[in-house]
Amino acid sequence: GSAHNAALLNDGSVRCWGANSYGQSIVPAGLGPVSAVAAGSYHTVALKTDGSVACWGRNDSGQSSVPAGLGPVAAVAAGSYHTVALKADGSVACWGSNGSGQSSVPAGLGPVVAVAAGEGHTVALKADGSVACWGYNAYGQSSVPAGLGPVAAIAAGGYHTVALKADGSVACWGSNGSGQSSVPAGLGPVAAVAAGLYNTVARICTTPEFLRTSSNLGAIGSGTPREFNFTSLPAAADAATLTIRVRSDLNLASEYLTLKLDGVTQSSLLFVNGANDCPATPDTATVTIPLKQLTALLADGSLTVRLEASPLVSATQCTDGLCEISLCYETVPIDCNANGIDDSCEVTNPVLDCNNNDIPDPCDIADGASADINANGRPDECEYDCNGNGLPDSYELAQGLALDCNTNGKIDSCDIASNPSLDCNLNALIDSCEIASGTALDCNANGILDSCEIAAGAQDKDQDGVLDDCEFARGDFDLDGTVGGADLAVLLSLWGVTNAPFGDLNGDGMIAGADLTILLGNWGAY
Repeated sequence: GSAHNAALLNDGSVRCWGANSYGQSIVPAGLGPVSAVAAGSYHTVALKTDGSVACWGRNDSGQSSVPAGLGPVAAVAAGSYHTVALKADGSVACWGSNGSGQSSVPAGLGPVVAVAAGEGHTVALKADGSVACWGYNAYGQSSVPAGLGPVAAIAAGGYHTVALKADGSVACWGSNGSGQSSVPAGLGPVAAVAAGLYNTVARICTTPEFLRTSSNLGAIGSGTPREFNFTSLPAAADAATLTIRVRSDLNLASEYLTLKLDGVTQSSLLFVNGANDCPATPDTATVTIPLKQLTALLADGSLTVRLEASPLVSATQCTDGLCEISLCYETVPIDCNANGIDDSCEVTNPVLDCNNNDIPDPCDIADGASADINANGRPDECEYDCNGNGLPDSYELAQGLALDCNTNGKIDSCDIASNPSLDCNLNALIDSCEIASGTALDCNANGILDSCEIAAGAQDKDQDGVLDDCEFARGDFDLDGTVGGADLAVLLSLWGVTNAPFGDLNGDGMIAGADLTILLGNWGAY
């Protein structure tokens, strides 16, 4: 935040420290397990493991007031004075300051996979790889560049926006007074991006490295060798370093270890005169395995490392004997989709490996392991499928296989399932759409079907499905279905009466000429 920090611990708890003038660093008691945190200028946001959101700290703009009925959330972001939630159904909700429109989610935004929030603007990464921005735009931070291309991750700085493109390159737009939007030349493939108030950070994809360490194999000596078999080894791109750590009886020229690789002796004098008896800090030796030899050793994908102690080494001299072996080398890059980014780097971005199987999504799709029926580069199993029929919601809507009568980007049946009040008569049609199409009545224009109001107890004495109040309002006082002489007689009988129970058609508190005009205007009307 502006002057406080939030940390998510491995056990799901949250720690905050720093400025606390608004309570932003006081984690609420009973918060429960959390899966993500975000820090605004003076407030803190937590996404709980049950999909609910908690906020604490400054709330003068409502940034810490989580909306009722928010529903399950998948990700959160915090701007200076507003909060953003990516809901589990792919829609976005914002609350808090809205002076620049940063909390006004654009209509028809469509499904989103990531959100970010700046000082006064909001950024969304859509499921199709495009970016949408809204809010403060004095520096162009909300103006997405034309031709940006598919994006894999986003970040929002104070007054600038950052996009990590699917090809591993970075694009920035908005304020550049401190060079925060000037991407360095030759930056190279990038795995992740972040943005501060006036700076940008990129985690660069480095050459992939294999590193594996055995557990403590136990004390070595007294005729007891130690051996470890490294399995499932990737191909090597350079020489390997083998590191041996021991705590043993090794302080004389006659006390040493012999190293064997796949049964072949590599070195017979490890630790000669270079070790101490039972040292507090284990003795360490390193051995380089040249690439040519390493390639031959790894031909079967495994490597057995064996250590044998000379006869005078005692395994019992040290009460805390230790023998540990580590193997480290650069691996041959794997780039299954030929985009110039090593797969091991690419899959660190969850948007590029949505099913978390350590294979980039485009490769899953290309080899048939994942379907992509709408050809948007995202496996179908990762897309929103609210009705669980195996088809992405966006595909169903685009193909006309599902209805979205209120054009909010959600399948009607799912809208109703998450909010049953949208279909008060339980006919599987959204009430507002029935009203708009004229297939259901809402005579008082309150957004509730007349039939539902009547079922809830509203008066309909003539049982014609129309609220009596609406019929009275147009002058049908006898509820016979038409405005006629009997109704005129009723009106005239109340002439001049103030605050009459009915008959005041213009609502001015008195039965007079204006009411007569309205009644005559509806004459004969049903």
